[in-house]
Amino acid sequence: MKDRLKRLCFILTTLLLILGARLIQLQIVQGKRYARLSDRNRIRKIVVPAPRGRIFDRNGILLADTRPTWTIAIIPTETNDSALALLSILLNRPQNELLRRLQPVSEVPAPIDILRNVSFDVIAKIEENNFRLPGVIVRVDHIRNYPFRNLYSHVIGYVGEITEEELSRDSSYRLLDYIGKTGIEVCYERFLRGRDGYKYVEVDARGREIGPLTEKRPEPYLPGKDIYLTIDHNLQQTAYNLISKYERAAVVAIAINTGEILCLVSFPDFDPNIFLAPLDPLQWNALISNKSKPFYNRAISSAYPPGSTFKPLVALLALEKHLITPHTQLLPCNGIFQYGNRKFKCWSAHGRLNLIGAIEQSCNVFFYQLGTKIKVDTLAEFCHKFGLGKYTNIDIPGENAGNIPDHDFLDRRYGKNKWTQGFMLNYCIGQGEVLVTALQLTQLYSCFANGGFYFRPYLVAKIESAGRTILINKPQRFEVEINQTNLNWIKNALTRVVEYGTGQAAQLQEITIAGKTGTAQNPPNPDHAWFVGYAPADNPEIAIAVIIENAGHGGAVAAPIVGELVRYYFTKRTLP
Repeated sequence: MKDRLKRLCFILTTLLLILGARLIQLQIVQGKRYARLSDRNRIRKIVVPAPRGRIFDRNGILLADTRPTWTIAIIPTETNDSALALLSILLNRPQNELLRRLQPVSEVPAPIDILRNVSFDVIAKIEENNFRLPGVIVRVDHIRNYPFRNLYSHVIGYVGEITEEELSRDSSYRLLDYIGKTGIEVCYERFLRGRDGYKYVEVDARGREIGPLTEKRPEPYLPGKDIYLTIDHNLQQTAYNLISKYERAAVVAIAINTGEILCLVSFPDFDPNIFLAPLDPLQWNALISNKSKPFYNRAISSAYPPGSTFKPLVALLALEKHLITPHTQLLPCNGIFQYGNRKFKCWSAHGRLNLIGAIEQSCNVFFYQLGTKIKVDTLAEFCHKFGLGKYTNIDIPGENAGNIPDHDFLDRRYGKNKWTQGFMLNYCIGQGEVLVTALQLTQLYSCFANGGFYFRPYLVAKIESAGRTILINKPQRFEVEINQTNLNWIKNALTRVVEYGTGQAAQLQEITIAGKTGTAQNPPNPDHAWFVGYAPADNPEIAIAVIIENAGHGGAVAAPIVGELVRYYFTKRTLP
């Protein structure tokens, strides 16, 4: 009996020691670990997305903001296959796609976003089936909103869901985040993005929210910064209305004394709001198969032959190099200029002209003759001084540098010494391989208007955060050394173009406009119509370039558009 009692005591003591050791292990040795696991089941960390910064025009008109929407999220540890199958049906998304989004983080008991910007109808169906969808959460979110839709598609650009490649470059983003893709949205992404916040809620053993967690402070989000553009919304809208009647066109207007871009329109265009929801395949296919390429920014990305808008620059070079004087009269124009075995045509028979008359009447024969006197590298170097053949470094992506041919280019194109001076005849009337953008021509004519200097064109005037200005873009000035007497002859000729010459359709009674027409050949398709000018001619404020593709003569098609824009600018604008 005594022995049995001893064995019982020994067993009880051993059990107590084991139990004590286990308690020590759980409470002391691994206490912190189990506390963390307990909190992990009890505490849910929820992302509070930061609203993206707003974008305004120069007068404070809202061009892009955020609006509330719904996002669907899943807690991987609380859902099941049947819930995913049902959700796949309700969202009209393949179940594999939902699984793929959950896969990298399937053991994390936090909500994982799987679809943003979900419609109210879909949300209603999810709520109806809530009891069959464990682990599925609907939350309010922010999403980009472009109230003027197509009007700023080529300036502001758009945001879209982050790709795996973009995510691999910056791990601070999360799956399904929206990120700037083009335009201002991508160039100023770091300012517009903001910083997400977090809140903590307590959940029960079944994952249901009990309420906010008082012992853990939420981390507030930091909204994105606000951007003010140099664009004047009303001028932009007016330019859009004037060119959108054509199939393909672009307009750029610059404030001559600062380089601020007042309007920049490319047509056709697209609605950037379409990238905020699952894209309709029919809508997408229609856009990418459109032969007019609505995603292409014709104001800065498309390089065209400048046609006769190039002639004033050639004339200025001829004066600077003392090849002619303003009064020099070359061989009369009878509509044809014979050079070697080739005949070069003019659009009319102008007779004998001096430089002013040749620009005023846009006489090709006069400039063919200048082409026999000017060396290709001399002209290329002169063009580069005015920014042609170079990026302007405007603050949106996709710019084309254009092409200004020189000796090396022609050797590469035609073979060493397999081209002749005859190439220069077409070069000097803005045809052949010389290519420029509408933005570059606006900059060139700004330089004429300013008397030999121009500014880097830019779209963002300032950036603000919480009412405080944190960045102001300052004009960046470039000087071109030019004899002012020579330049004044060119400016006089440009005024006469509108008063008496090929640009009379731009003429206004109340304001004097200076400018030049251009009709750029584009065989086998119809000619492109150009007009580039500035106003007022005697005290310039604004320079404008208009290109209408395949529309015919610049004087008939593009010049009246510039006239209307100048009229609007000086009579109805709302510039501060």
